Amino acid sequence: MNGTWTLTKLVLRRERFIAPLWILLLAALAAGQVQRYATAIPDIAAFAREMAANQALTAFAGQVHSATLAGMAVWKNADAIYTILGLIMILTVIRHSRGEEESGRAELVGAGVVGRLAPLTAALAVTCGSAVAAGLLTAAAMTATGADPGGSLAFGAAITAAGLVFAGLGAVAAQLTQTARTAVGVAALGLGLSYVLRFLADGSGLTALKWLSPQGWSHLVRPYGDDNVAVLLLSLTFTTTAVALAYRLLTRRDLGHGLIPERPGPASSDRLRSPLSLAWRLQKGLLGGWIAGYAIAGLVLGALATSIEEVARQGAAVEEFFRRYTASPEATMTDAYLWLIVLSLGYVSALYPLLALLRLRNEETTGHAELLLSAPVSRLRWVTGHLLFALAGTVLILAAAGLTMGLVAGAPGKVLTGALVQAPATWILAGAGALAFGLLPRAAAAISWTAFLFVNLFGEVLGPILGIDYWIAKYAVPYPNLPMVISGEPFTATTVLIMAGITTALTATGLAAIRRRAVG
Repeated sequence: MNGTWTLTKLVLRRERFIAPLWILLLAALAAGQVQRYATAIPDIAAFAREMAANQALTAFAGQVHSATLAGMAVWKNADAIYTILGLIMILTVIRHSRGEEESGRAELVGAGVVGRLAPLTAALAVTCGSAVAAGLLTAAAMTATGADPGGSLAFGAAITAAGLVFAGLGAVAAQLTQTARTAVGVAALGLGLSYVLRFLADGSGLTALKWLSPQGWSHLVRPYGDDNVAVLLLSLTFTTTAVALAYRLLTRRDLGHGLIPERPGPASSDRLRSPLSLAWRLQKGLLGGWIAGYAIAGLVLGALATSIEEVARQGAAVEEFFRRYTASPEATMTDAYLWLIVLSLGYVSALYPLLALLRLRNEETTGHAELLLSAPVSRLRWVTGHLLFALAGTVLILAAAGLTMGLVAGAPGKVLTGALVQAPATWILAGAGALAFGLLPRAAAAISWTAFLFVNLFGEVLGPILGIDYWIAKYAVPYPNLPMVISGEPFTATTVLIMAGITTALTATGLAAIRRRAVG
């Protein structure tokens, strides 16, 4: 453990801007929702009854446990907070453990008086400490709105527990793989599986499935309802076991290597004839994993469509729900559910092109790009090979989900069309990633993740909390403006062409910047 405190201070210094921002964001999401409901909903009890009867929204947000302002605010945003925090924990712990080894900095640090366990301990200390800070600050913010202090502390504990679980999962993933990107993929797969289990538990009524999901454990706390914090012993047990396993695995591998060895490539190959074929070799694993994951998600989530119960269009909240997610008076709750599913898959699909394009930055920092460009290969040919897979891969991923979900739900044509409609919106995020890589390569990762979170949160959550009506806030992000082809809106090319034009402009600007800046 020698050098742990010094490395902890280093990690704190590197996180001094990022960590406070996301901690404040999570607290603002929770407390801001209370203030919004206090001003926008005169009868919170009636609103709670309407939402509890909406099976589609129950699948997405979880069950209603408290018909109070604070209880409904937790119902609205808790699942998003648990999931976002889990992703942040994974990225943070892997960045300061596996990422440091991949860059070679861990080897330089290890040449000093630094123990083998110190880097991982420092990464976990800061990551887990940030989760605790997020929980405490959120609890304080909720209490400041007038919410019950006991329920606020239970909610803060649920948030912290979700963060600790995925910090432990990220620490284990960092020991298994040789690259940070693969480690993030492995841990994110666990996060996604946890979310799907929780989704199925609330969407199908099989609440026992929640006991298999770390996010489900936080939901089982039921803040402002039962305040059942004892269930978080599961989270603490999982975290302790995962951290102990991570330390054990760390002592059984070589520095810079993972326990799962990477398969060596051939000594020579006539198949790597171009930058495009090299990009395919580097990207095919990521693309294949996303296609398989989305195909399975389509099967699982589509299976629930046949069990969604219809509700009468009575009550302001239900009417607003149908107004947002359907485009025809004849549209059913099943149509609204299917559109919500493909819309959510579209939001998440933005991760794929960002990860694909961040591979370019990895190639640059490791020196591989410099070697490639020393051959008769232009920068544009190098970048466009990866960009092609980022854009075309998005279509294949969405098509896989749309096809399997449509077949299971009994509406293959319209569900597949609805899934493919999401592609132009996702391409805008890819264009933003290309622009960031071209203009500010060192900040490309931070810009990409910020853009992803903004797009996922602003229209439905942050905008209304800031006092911006949903029907205005939605124009700041692409997805809510897509034609709702599943729920009765005819397909029009205008929106798609506008989004394709924005993507082209962003990408062209990024490519022009790449031609003029220094490599590295």
